[in-house]
Amino acid sequence: MSSHDVARGRGTMQQTLALATMPALVLGIDSDRLFPVSGQEIIAEFLPGNLDGQLPHVIHSPFGHDGFLIESELVSTQLGRLLNL
Repeated sequence: MSSHDVARGRGTMQQTLALATMPALVLGIDSDRLFPVSGQEIIAEFLPGNLDGQLPHVIHSPFGHDGFLIESELVSTQLGRLLNL
């Protein structure tokens, strides 16, 4: 999971995220221990096109990482925000 580094060969993570020019959605699940919200907060802070500014959108779910699959209505609503731009 942690073998991919978006900044590899591109400078710091902050510099790399700042290069993004497209709209983006930073989404986290509050019970996800594999990809915790704290990581999404870092991404949202430096990604200029994030729909929610410098904050991730957080979905509350008891299902951990599987929340992205199980909470389909909540995730779909957020994806719709991005796709309907």
